[in-house]
Amino acid sequence: MPILFVKNDFKNIQNSIKICVKWSFYIKYSTITTILLYIKYWKGSTLGFFDKLTGSSDEKKENIKEKEEFKSVIIDTQNVNEEIKNIASINNMNPSKLSFKVLKVTTAYRTKKGSEYTEITEKDKTLFNDNDFLLNPELKVKQHLKVEIFNIQEEETHNVIPNVVLSGNKTLTKVVATIKKDINVKYFTKLESNIIENINMKKARSNILIGIRDESMYGEIKKMIASIRVKNLLDGDCTFVVCQGLDKIPAINDKIIYRYKNKVKAKDNQDRVDYSKRGFILAVSKDETIIEYIKPQQGRPGRSCQGRFLSVSEPKVENETAIVHADNIIKKEDDDKILYIAKKSGYVNFENSTYDIADIMEIEAVDFKTTGSIETDMNSDVKINVKENDILKDAIGPGMKVETYEIHIEGNVGSGAIIKAKIAEVKGQTHKTSSITAQNVSVSVHRGVIIGEEVEIDRLEGGTVIAQSVRVKKAIGGDISAKDIYIEELNSNSSLKASNLIDIQKLKGNNNKFLIDPASTKEFKNRIKNINEKIKKIDIKLKPFLKILENKKRLIANSRPIVEDIKKKIIELKKRNINPPITLMGKIKEYQKMVNEYNAKLNNYKDKKHQIVVLREDLNNMQNQILSAKIVNHGIWKELNEIRFKLLAPPVELTYNTNNNEIIREITLKKIGDDSYEINRSSEYSS
Repeated sequence: MPILFVKNDFKNIQNSIKICVKWSFYIKYSTITTILLYIKYWKGSTLGFFDKLTGSSDEKKENIKEKEEFKSVIIDTQNVNEEIKNIASINNMNPSKLSFKVLKVTTAYRTKKGSEYTEITEKDKTLFNDNDFLLNPELKVKQHLKVEIFNIQEEETHNVIPNVVLSGNKTLTKVVATIKKDINVKYFTKLESNIIENINMKKARSNILIGIRDESMYGEIKKMIASIRVKNLLDGDCTFVVCQGLDKIPAINDKIIYRYKNKVKAKDNQDRVDYSKRGFILAVSKDETIIEYIKPQQGRPGRSCQGRFLSVSEPKVENETAIVHADNIIKKEDDDKILYIAKKSGYVNFENSTYDIADIMEIEAVDFKTTGSIETDMNSDVKINVKENDILKDAIGPGMKVETYEIHIEGNVGSGAIIKAKIAEVKGQTHKTSSITAQNVSVSVHRGVIIGEEVEIDRLEGGTVIAQSVRVKKAIGGDISAKDIYIEELNSNSSLKASNLIDIQKLKGNNNKFLIDPASTKEFKNRIKNINEKIKKIDIKLKPFLKILENKKRLIANSRPIVEDIKKKIIELKKRNINPPITLMGKIKEYQKMVNEYNAKLNNYKDKKHQIVVLREDLNNMQNQILSAKIVNHGIWKELNEIRFKLLAPPVELTYNTNNNEIIREITLKKIGDDSYEINRSSEYSS
């Protein structure tokens, strides 16, 4: 609506009014009333001009107030915020001092560009609940608001209305009202209508459509009012939808995802880039999706709570390509995507523009320059054959990591190299700083660390082995911890720790240490740890039991004479055909309940004590395994070889040092008393 500044001559006033009339044809509601209202507040020469028209004198003019105080005005508008700014400017007021009330809302729409707007009735509002209607891109919606703008200071209220905050998502397809709890809010008759007016006012300020797709709001407000009416306060936050538009669904561009490549982790735990990991072998498991093509999909436009149409772009098609694959890969397709799935475990082999799943790979060497570190899924059945067998070169280069199901290495394992597999074979030698972790390990010359289940070594030269069963052809120094150890030729400076058996075919050196220790294996340590933890937990639970049992027992003992007297009284009353009082029967029941609780607690205490006994027996049985453990030497002993047996409870170590040319076939531990043991040396093999 135009704002006109009238000059000090009649001709200009006439022109201004003509412009107002002309504008009134382009907007629905009358502008003349507002223009006259504006003229009413103008000062100076304009007032003087109207004074002349009305015949007022100079004295009369001096008695007129410079400006009337603004109270309120009712106008029709499509933009309340602009109207408030204009009225505040005309009245030399701060816009924040003005507020308004929505008196009437008129909604109109058109479904085709250039067509006339159709005004809807209250009954027709359900038309906007039809999503197909809203998705018409040519649909235009507008609302005219009849509002009363007033000076906030003029408003007097004796009732507290809760503060309402409106918020919405980024596209304003959903607007919610949040009302915080307030103990000062009390129920009054017009509370519901006042809250709705408050929400509609805030909608109008944000150009949110009023009365459109807001059906759920009224039910939520009624529930809140009902709660306030009962409790006479607002005891909790309330959040509900005040307008629900239609979210747009973006189009999906086509995309091809090479999932098997995404399995390469190029960063370590400290988020540093490991340049040795380059995905030379990309392993997959059976039934794993290796490639996925996402088909382009049309989006769906939306409509905001302001009535704006939210368009969506067409999907882009940039990655459509033919995937040629062998029989080891199957193709599955639906409306949204195409999946290429491995029929067996292995690694993805792309050769001659064809994808396939292979399980055996032969490479010259694993080093930083050519392959980088190789990490595959341990369950992928990938077998790697490393062919480098030059004794002066490393088949597995320094610092390289190899993780696969099975690996066979013709040559050497370099410094700092790490190998993890289920089956590992090294025909060369391992560096002293290298490590191998596998279930089954076979090494020609070992100087590094091996952790496994079944380990075979041709020549042990100072290396470390931790396993279940270890077989060594020739040991020239080294450390072995296992359940069973078998050595064909033992030289000097080796440390052998076993929980069950150390078997030596030929002993050729001295300064070797033989230790029988039940806790030498990881499995045994874990079992001991678990049993001790269980015993500790039960002990903690048992601590308050004795005190509780004593208190209950004392209470029962103190109550027993009284209960006996009550029983006698009940017997007497029954003999006289008088029903005993309920209170007396209640005392008996309370006593019985107390006795039952005591018995239940006592049985629980006994059960837990029995559990500890069983667990301690398990510990003893595990320790008694040391009595069946033995050290066997099929040849003659050399001097200065130390034999030790280590007990758990009592924590005692028994030691024996061998003599030169001594013939002892088996060395065992013998129990001679409750807590007494001795080392038994036999020149014969046991059965």
